[in-house]
Amino acid sequence: MATRYLFLIAATWAVIGILLAVVMRRKGYDFFQWLVVGVVLGPLAVPLAIERSLVHGRALRQSKHTPTGDSVGFDVLAGLDGTADAVNALDSALGLFGGLVTSVTIATVLNYDSQSSLTGLADQTEAQLALDSVADRLTVSPVTTTLLYGRPDQALAEFARTAGIELIVIGARRRDASHAMFGSATARLADGCQIPLFVGPTTESSG
Repeated sequence: MATRYLFLIAATWAVIGILLAVVMRRKGYDFFQWLVVGVVLGPLAVPLAIERSLVHGRALRQSKHTPTGDSVGFDVLAGLDGTADAVNALDSALGLFGGLVTSVTIATVLNYDSQSSLTGLADQTEAQLALDSVADRLTVSPVTTTLLYGRPDQALAEFARTAGIELIVIGARRRDASHAMFGSATARLADGCQIPLFVGPTTESSG
């Protein structure tokens, strides 16, 4: 009997940890880090998760970026996620709109936990190198790079809104296990963003 109760407690503890990790991933945090925290601490991790979410929620509402000035044409924000489809989307947009593009900002969105961990520092360095590699081969000017944090659709939409961006470019949505569990940033942007969205073709369809 005692063994059964211990098993039930352990199972409940683990389920709470998994659910907490899923919720935090949807909010823009690292799934595996919160899975460990949730499984180890169980219900005790919930107040910590709430506190972290409130802190970053206030920071997101108070974030300020300097809008660009009025000009002929439009400014583009391209969200890169490390896939060929994302880079292909940027190439397609620049090829389509050509001289109408007045500036390009390319961004990668990392989870919030990347700001405060040793592995996060490595992720930041890797992401910045990838952004620089793409920026160096673009022929448009000016081109800037930036690292954003949080849930990809929210981070891109908020940056675009406050920076005066007029077109967001993103790769085609991907139908895989991650999409099934966490949803698609492309779909969320298409559903909730007030800024025009250009979704590039997949590498398969463009080839």
